[in-house]
Amino acid sequence: MVTTDPQSTPDSIEWIPLAAIHTDHRVNTRTYDPNWVEKKLKEGFDPNKIGVPIVSDRGNDTYVWIDGQNRGELMRRAGWGDQKIQCRVFRSLTEAQEAELFLGHNDNRQVKPLFKFLARVTAGDPDAVAINRIVEGHGWKIEERSSGKSITAVVSLDKVYQSDKQADGSPGRALELTLRVVTEAWGYKSEAVDGRILAGIGAIFNRFGDSVDRAALVKKLAEYPAGASGVLGKARGMQQFQGGTVVHCVAEVIVTAYNARRRTNVLPDWR
Repeated sequence: MVTTDPQSTPDSIEWIPLAAIHTDHRVNTRTYDPNWVEKKLKEGFDPNKIGVPIVSDRGNDTYVWIDGQNRGELMRRAGWGDQKIQCRVFRSLTEAQEAELFLGHNDNRQVKPLFKFLARVTAGDPDAVAINRIVEGHGWKIEERSSGKSITAVVSLDKVYQSDKQADGSPGRALELTLRVVTEAWGYKSEAVDGRILAGIGAIFNRFGDSVDRAALVKKLAEYPAGASGVLGKARGMQQFQGGTVVHCVAEVIVTAYNARRRTNVLPDWR
């Protein structure tokens, strides 16, 4: 993790050409919100309500948004693309420091967990970097696009990883096993990495550890009717009748399936 505090880096208020400010999605990991921009355009563009966006000066008259890209897009759409705007400018920041600054200025805002997580990776947060390394090691990629080999369920990834850190064994082992199992059982399908599926299987590995026969678990999951979607559907139905969270019901459904017709090394009932 970067130890230099971006807030201690000298900054100033300056007039910057809007056309010179760009978005680096490794730092400002969000995409701009077109619905917000359209809403503000319909309400009537008022430059007095723009405030002071925050940018990082990367030299050669190039700047990147730290906070304010939605407002920047609004100004462009309103015909201000050739104007200078007043900005709070930071200089001499590393990319990691820019990401930390983005996180700091968006800590209490409605920024999707996915975008905050990606900024943590850029900032060098050890846990986020470790999680990302495990994910990519299994052929997946943490990104907004929810198809193919993409994973968006960063809250569940982080939960499995953090729970494992508090238990015995190597940090990340439960997450490693979870991703290996879902990939081997169901392949690169979005339903295989639904957050509730990941959290449920992660909870099984965190509770039972080496008592779980991974190969047998993969086989049972691969044979489960309708795959990951079938497991999730069964868990939802179980929650309605028995209560608890969907995640724990996922774990219960999987443990029950794992134990079926198994005579040795049966796992204890989940509840």
